[in-house]
Amino acid sequence: RDDLWVRDGKILDPEKLFFDEKASADIQLDCKGCIIAPGFIDVQINGGFGVDFSLATDDFKAGIDLVSQKILSHGVTSFCPTLVTSPPSVYHQVLPQIGVRNGGAQGAGILGAHLEGPFISKEKKGAHPEHCLRTFETGAFQDLLSTYGSLEHVRIVTLAPEMKRSSEVIRELTQRGICVSLGHSVANLSQAEEAVQHGATFITHLFNAMLP
Repeated sequence: RDDLWVRDGKILDPEKLFFDEKASADIQLDCKGCIIAPGFIDVQINGGFGVDFSLATDDFKAGIDLVSQKILSHGVTSFCPTLVTSPPSVYHQVLPQIGVRNGGAQGAGILGAHLEGPFISKEKKGAHPEHCLRTFETGAFQDLLSTYGSLEHVRIVTLAPEMKRSSEVIRELTQRGICVSLGHSVANLSQAEEAVQHGATFITHLFNAMLP
């Protein structure tokens, strides 16, 4: 029920506009009761509209394009295609097909991949396939690299911080500019705090598949 003042693509402070500039709008638009809101950023979307991002298909890019187009009408302007726990072969095939691009009238922007697993807790796996779960105990970060194949367009990795050697993995990911998210975990408070001290900055579906 208020006016929104915009100049050169930026929202203005109407108080300064009114008292300092004493300006009036060049163009007035009646939004007819609609809501103006910032675009939503969906950081954990496993697919949609019949598309599953964890399926290695020949037309994977077409699926990404379809989701990108369709979610605009739901107010989402950018997103991270999210893969659930999968075998290494799936990551090796799918990740090179997830690029980064700006959004526009043709569809929502793609920020990069979110890898939810397979380095998560067996007790809190939820819908993730148990036979694909992995640990860091042997090679730590090298295990992660060989599992995913490439981290080029990866933006978020969800892992369980109580796993042995997770601290060094968190440090390595953070140094590469990848957001480490804690989730699907039986970590206690001190284990979670230690992960934060090593660079974790996010939580995947808070209070779901984790201890209180």
